[in-house]
Order: sequence, then C-alpha cells, then structure tokens
Amino acid sequence: MKIGYFKEFMVLAQHLNFSLASELLNMTQPGLSRHISMLEKELGTKLFKRDTHNVELTQAGIVFRDGAKKIVSDYEALCEKVLGAESGQLYIGIPYFGIKRYISDIIGGFESAHPHVKLKYMPAYPEAIVKALLAKEVDLAILPRIDSPNLKRLVFHDAFKEPLTVMMHRDHALASKKSVCLEDMKNERFVYIESPYSTSRIDNQNEFFRMAGVDAEIKIIGKTIEEAALKMKPDTGVMITPGHLKEVKLSEHIKVIDLDDSRCYLTISLCHHQENKNPLIKPFVEYYLKLAAKGELP
Repeated sequence: MKIGYFKEFMVLAQHLNFSLASELLNMTQPGLSRHISMLEKELGTKLFKRDTHNVELTQAGIVFRDGAKKIVSDYEALCEKVLGAESGQLYIGIPYFGIKRYISDIIGGFESAHPHVKLKYMPAYPEAIVKALLAKEVDLAILPRIDSPNLKRLVFHDAFKEPLTVMMHRDHALASKKSVCLEDMKNERFVYIESPYSTSRIDNQNEFFRMAGVDAEIKIIGKTIEEAALKMKPDTGVMITPGHLKEVKLSEHIKVIDLDDSRCYLTISLCHHQENKNPLIKPFVEYYLKLAAKGELP
C-alpha cells in the first residue's frame, strides 16, 4: 500500500468529488478512481459510496480517514526529520596547516553522499578553534586531542595517530639527518609556543621523554608556530611538531625532519560540544571514523 494512495484518499475524503480531487492532485480522474479501488481491494471493504451524482464515505471510510490522517502526518514529520539530517550546514574548525592532511583529500566522498549538505570551514589555531567550539560557534573540529579540565564539555572521537616531526634551524647539528629518535636529542633544549594548552602539550611530550630517559630542558618562544620558526637559531633548540608541518614551508632557514619513534604521535580527534544538536555531526563523524578504521586517511 503506497503512501501516495493514502494522500489521494485524504483529498477525496475531504472534497467528496472525484473531478475536483483529481484536479487538486494533478492527476487524471480515472487514475484516482483506480488507486482508490486498489485501496479498497487491499482493505477488503468499500471506503466510498458512489453513484452518478454523489460520493460519500462509508463507515469503514470514516474509520480509515481518521487513521490515515495520522499515518500521513507521521510520514510527513518523518520525511522532514530525515531531510533535516541530510541538508543544512556543518561548520568545521581545522588547524591552519592541517587542512590538506586532515580533510581536503577525503571530503569529496562525504559531499557526494550528502549533496544537500553545505560544509563550511574555520581555519585557525587550535586555541581559537577550541574557543569557538566551547561557544558553539563551530559545530565540529578536527584537532589533536587536548586533555584539559577546561574541555569537559567537549566530546572527543579519536580518529587516527599522526606521526611527529622535529623542527629546527637548518644549521642545527641534527638538520642533516633524514630522521631522529628521542635518544638523539638527549642533550637538546625543547622549544614550545605559549598557549592556553602549553602545559598539556608539555606534559604529553614529557611522557615521551621519560620513556626514552631524556631529561628535557624546555623553553617557550613565541605564541604561534610561525613566530617560533622566525626566532629559531642554530642554538635555540628543537621543536616537536605535528607530522603535517613537514609539508609546510614556514621559513627559508627552518628544517623539519621525521621523529622516528612509534611511541611518539598525536591522537587526532573529531570533537564537538556535548550540547550541540546539529544532526549533521553524527553522519560526518561516522564517515570520518569509517575511513580512519580502513586506513584511508592521509
């Protein structure tokens, strides 16, 4: 029994006129009559009394009308809900230098599967993205997991592990290497940028150093990765950075090489405010995590 037949029945039940009902439904009168007959045949009873002059509902037709009204209403409400989940806008925060690695190479598949969804992006520093998430100014973010008491209102979905790199001046003693391990940097000073989450990042990397028996000396220089790159000298030290920064040219005098240690990585997560009700968050997270599970993320 097709839902369209229910709707046609409701129009005819309201106007009790085949000619008017078929006109309102933009269909032929014989077509409407045939559909009503199919309904009656499936139900095993007459819904209308018909003669050459009048159309009336039978008692069964009255009962069916009342039930069909709810069915049609529920169906239309369901359609609105489904369409609401498949249309609209999703605002995503992404770190400036992580756009290509985290999203640009894989987003075409989501857009093809959800053609009515508009994706909007906020490229920014992680601190600004977190602030926007907490204010619910963006719906979702792709960020390195940050453990901080200030972020209890955010929900994290861990996606994949990103290898780390080491940034240094091109004249640094280690710059000629293709890769380094933590043990190679036992006598190095480790450079960080100042941010609300510096403590969390330092604690995270200190765990790496403890595993390798490295007694890390720490220095804060600058508030952005670009500023740190400009201030870095051959004797400044080294900075442990996300793997995607190897693809970025921050400065002519900077070298970025691989940190060759499987114990050292960033956990890249999808995160959103626990009170954000945008229905597009769930399908995007599921799509992203599915690709991550298959190893299809860059």
